[in-house]
Amino acid sequence: MRKRILLIFTFALFFAISMQSFYAYARTVNSITRTYVAPMGVSMLTDVYIRSEHSTFRAFDNDDRNIISRVGNARIREWESNVDFILRAPELEMRIHRNLPEGTEFQVRLHNLSWFFRSVEEHEPAILIDDNYSGGIELLLPTNYNRFRGLFVPSGTGTGGTYTRIVGIDSREVPYKLIVSDTDDREATIVLLRNVRYGDIIRIPLIAKSSNYLGNAAVEVIGTSDRAISSGIYSVLAANPVGTENMRRNPTNTTATIHMTGIEQIRIPEIVIRENTHGVLGNGSIMLTAPEGFIIIPDVDYGELERITRTTPSLRDEDGAPIINVTLGGGLNWRNLLVNDELYQQNAAAGTDFRLHYRNPAGNLDASILIIELNNIVQSRFREPGYLVISGLRLVAVGDVSPGAQYMNISAFSNMEDLTEQSFRVGSIVE
Repeated sequence: MRKRILLIFTFALFFAISMQSFYAYARTVNSITRTYVAPMGVSMLTDVYIRSEHSTFRAFDNDDRNIISRVGNARIREWESNVDFILRAPELEMRIHRNLPEGTEFQVRLHNLSWFFRSVEEHEPAILIDDNYSGGIELLLPTNYNRFRGLFVPSGTGTGGTYTRIVGIDSREVPYKLIVSDTDDREATIVLLRNVRYGDIIRIPLIAKSSNYLGNAAVEVIGTSDRAISSGIYSVLAANPVGTENMRRNPTNTTATIHMTGIEQIRIPEIVIRENTHGVLGNGSIMLTAPEGFIIIPDVDYGELERITRTTPSLRDEDGAPIINVTLGGGLNWRNLLVNDELYQQNAAAGTDFRLHYRNPAGNLDASILIIELNNIVQSRFREPGYLVISGLRLVAVGDVSPGAQYMNISAFSNMEDLTEQSFRVGSIVE
């Protein structure tokens, strides 16, 4: 009996080791060469060093050293752009643990970033320069990457194009084409240009740009169905909300306190808007915009809503309490009332102190944009910044959405001009 148990144990151990070895053998090991904690702002990741006699922006490398050289034959003149920070682009490194054939394809998706390759040579049409979609940065930095390591050719439509990675003949690095989608500048397809051997390396420069005052940014590898290419999400940049300059530039910071996952729906228990400086939040309207392909509803099952109307967000539970609620904290208060000679702090009254409705331009209801009107707020004072909590929201997919992290956008709709427009992660869609 003892020998039988030993035999079973030995077989089980051998089976586990064998499967683990195959599991490791079949995957890639993915990593980022550098990650950043940077001030919040519109950032650009590039491998081009800048030489300029004049600059109206800040440019830092990964050691927080200014990478602008004020010497040399500068041909860049003073310029204006919506880009605040230029950072040395990291690379996504993928170490291959099995042989792969030429032509193998997989996808790479950016979160809170968009691909920002520019052509290293003259190409027609020069769509990126003509469109000026970065607010001028492509005029300052017309090239994208070391011309001896890669070449980007615009597709002629949208912001797409093909970056071809150039490597030496005897290099263990794998050449490939990175094809940026014409319809979504976050998406790219990688096509390997030669057979891959065990131990080879794929290096993908993350030449990218943020579209707003970002909170976090990441790159996602969407692997192959046979797991020869590993899937995963890898952090590239995290915003640092600390610092006087940042507080001046970004008076508020918005986060979702808990990140939930779902297949077609994502619950959002709380969204917190924190003041970095006093007096930012007050009477006015805030606009929340859902990720593409989603709508925003009260935190109830989508099937419970027979139809969505402009005032659906004001839905109440069985006890008559609003499902979507707004609360204040820190130095923020609802206006104090004097009742029967007694001063007390008013609790928020839905419909009076805050109102909720969907964007309704020209009578066309858009349930992907939720507007929150705030009234009767006593603004925070010096050294007493406050915070506002929005609870009870749910995102529901109404179209085809891709798996991965999902980001909402917050901005001021009326008044509160100092509210920081920002994208923030609210959860993830899983397959």
